[in-house]
This record gives sequence, C-alpha cells and structure tokens, in this order.
Amino acid sequence: MIEKDLYIALKTVCDRVYPIKMPEDAIYPTITYMVIYDGQDQATNGNLMSRSVRFQVDVWASSYSEAKTLKDAIVNEVIGLKGGSISAQDLYEDQLELFRELIDFKIKRT
Repeated sequence: MIEKDLYIALKTVCDRVYPIKMPEDAIYPTITYMVIYDGQDQATNGNLMSRSVRFQVDVWASSYSEAKTLKDAIVNEVIGLKGGSISAQDLYEDQLELFRELIDFKIKRT
C-alpha cells in the first residue's frame, strides 16, 4: 500500500506524523500528510497497469532551518519510494507562529 509506505518513510524522519491534521497539543516539529489524488491507470484490455497517488506533506517547525532540514530529508525518502514531480513551498503560519514546508509529489506503482 502506497500510503502505508509513505507513513513508514515519514516516521524515519520525525516521530510525530499525522494524517490530514495535527493534534491541538502537537509538539514541534510535526509532519502531516494527505492524499490529494488516488487514481488508477488501466490498459485498454481492462488490466490495471499502474496506480498513481498524489500526496501533500506539510512540515511544521519552530525554526526555518529545522523546517528546511526536515523537508530535505522527506524529499530523499520520497525519491526512495519512486516519487516524482516533487515540488515544495516555504510558508509561515502567523497564527501558529510556525514555519511550514508544503511538499507536493506523486508516487506511481505498477
């Protein structure tokens, strides 16, 4: 299962990994992830050829350098899972006073 493989990979980077949203009492750094798209590509004869899952992973950290370090580690893990089309964006959440790295990528399996 692609999502389970991603969860295991993220746990190697940070102990605090949550699907979709973090708890209100979260300790930072924290990672959240969600499925953006889960699709199946089929051959003309109806046989499943591959499955593509697009994820968004967010790193939440108290410092910019910590957020960037975790983002780089996550990108390396995603590459190991055969992830492609990886993009990242620097963000800052004023209300939470946290630095955030938004990472978007697709993992494709045959």
